[in-house]
Amino acid sequence: MGALDTVRRPLDLLLDRFLSGRVRDLCALDPALERVGQEVADFVRLGGKRLRPAFVYWGHRATGADHEGGLLNPAGAVELLHAFALVHDDVMDRSDLRRGRPAVHTALAAAHAEDDMVGDGRWFGVGGAILAGDLAFVWSDQLFDEAPLPPAAMARARRVFNELRVEVMAGQYLDLRLAGMAQATEADALRVALLKSGRYTVTRPLQLGAAVGTADRDPRLDEALCAYGDAIGLAFQLRDDVLGLYGDPSTTGKGAVEDLREGKRTVLILRAMALADPVQRKLLASALGDPDLDEDDADRARQIVEESGALASVERTLALERERARDQLADVPEPARSALDQLADLAISRAV
Repeated sequence: MGALDTVRRPLDLLLDRFLSGRVRDLCALDPALERVGQEVADFVRLGGKRLRPAFVYWGHRATGADHEGGLLNPAGAVELLHAFALVHDDVMDRSDLRRGRPAVHTALAAAHAEDDMVGDGRWFGVGGAILAGDLAFVWSDQLFDEAPLPPAAMARARRVFNELRVEVMAGQYLDLRLAGMAQATEADALRVALLKSGRYTVTRPLQLGAAVGTADRDPRLDEALCAYGDAIGLAFQLRDDVLGLYGDPSTTGKGAVEDLREGKRTVLILRAMALADPVQRKLLASALGDPDLDEDDADRARQIVEESGALASVERTLALERERARDQLADVPEPARSALDQLADLAISRAV
């Protein structure tokens, strides 16, 4: 069984039971709440690679600890937190699709029309999605708190979980701000990539699992997990940036023009701006943040990014981060070492 499947199968069962119970709780309050609860439940059930929960599990095993079923609760809490972040992210990015289906705000706007409601259906969808994301956030806490783990282990894990949550929101705010920074640098984008995605995807989940595994923090292991996590987490976001520009929408489940229309100043884009000639730079700058950008203009932007050498440069960075991460695993015990090596490949080589 692969490193991901070890976690994904039992976690999906836990999430399914938990979410069914939460939707029932909402319906008991008012039947009209079923739709928003079901949107959150379906969002979690029907998508996601479960990478973050896998890093929680294998961070725990990296301490030398044996399998612990109670770890599925905090691992699932991280997945629900991810759902919260994505639902809000789609609102902020004005993305109509997520995982090949309508984003939550799009689905709730459709529900407004289906129920013959009056008023602005689009704005109803946006407001409803904000609340749906908040619901996922609350459920994340609830699932975490129900973990059948010793109180001391829970307290250690909670400290990491809180740090993770602050960092992802800080990174998301900085990402919003970055889009409006005309003089943004690659260093700015790298900082956002680390906080918004890298730390909360890999580093903090690893540390959360390790916190459950041992009361006596091993400085060498902690340093190795942090260095591995930051390297793979950064590479994960760089791959996300590449997929956002070059990915196949039928595979990624998202449009391939949205990052350009939103003016996202990713490492890939900023590196292209630095490497492009003046004419190319002007054309690329005009495409960034253009809400009416069409596919032809987007294709021209992609061509500029590739011709400038930025795409090849980012791919080299990805390879370097992969090797840097591998070097950190030398002293991690088996089976965690092989599992983390496998997860690194999954995170970086993915097509979605």
